[in-house]
Amino acid sequence: MSSYVFLTECADFGEAQVVKSFLVSQGFHPKVRDEQMRAVAPHLQNLLGKLIIEIPEEEAVDASQALESLESRGDLHLVNNEEDQQKEVALALTQNMAKKTLINAVLGCVLIPVICNFYSMILGWRVMAAERPLSRVTRQRLILAVIFNTIGFYIWLGFGLKYFLQHR
Repeated sequence: MSSYVFLTECADFGEAQVVKSFLVSQGFHPKVRDEQMRAVAPHLQNLLGKLIIEIPEEEAVDASQALESLESRGDLHLVNNEEDQQKEVALALTQNMAKKTLINAVLGCVLIPVICNFYSMILGWRVMAAERPLSRVTRQRLILAVIFNTIGFYIWLGFGLKYFLQHR
C-alpha cells in the first residue's frame, strides 16, 4: 500500500470534488483528507480547516503536472491565492479580537468590574467594524461577550455599588 502525499488544498467541498473528479478522470487515485468526517459532521468545517487533496506518492509528480497544465490553460482556477490568504489573515485577526472581547467580558463579571466590561464593549465595536459579514465563530463570541457584559454590569452596578456604599 502506497503512502499518500499532499497535492493541493481547496477552499471548499465543491472545489475539492471538481479537482478530485478531474484527477480520477486522468487515471490518478486522489483522496480528500477528512472527506467522510466533513460529510457526516459538516458543522466541524471550521475546526478542520481547508480541504487537502492527497495523492499516492508515486503519482504525485504526474498529478501535479496535470493540475498545472489545466490551470495554465485557464480551465481550472484554484482559490488559494494571495488575496484569499490576506482575507483569511484578516478573519483570523478579527476572530482573535472577538476572543479578547469575550475574555474581557468574563473578567468583568468575575475579577475587574466595569473596566473590563467597557474594554470588552470597545473591542466588540472594533470587531463589528472590521469584519463584514460576521463569521459564525466571531458572531458566537460577540453574543457571549454581550451576555457576560450584561451580567457583569447587572451584578456590579446593581449589587456591588449598594454593597460598597453600605460598608463605607
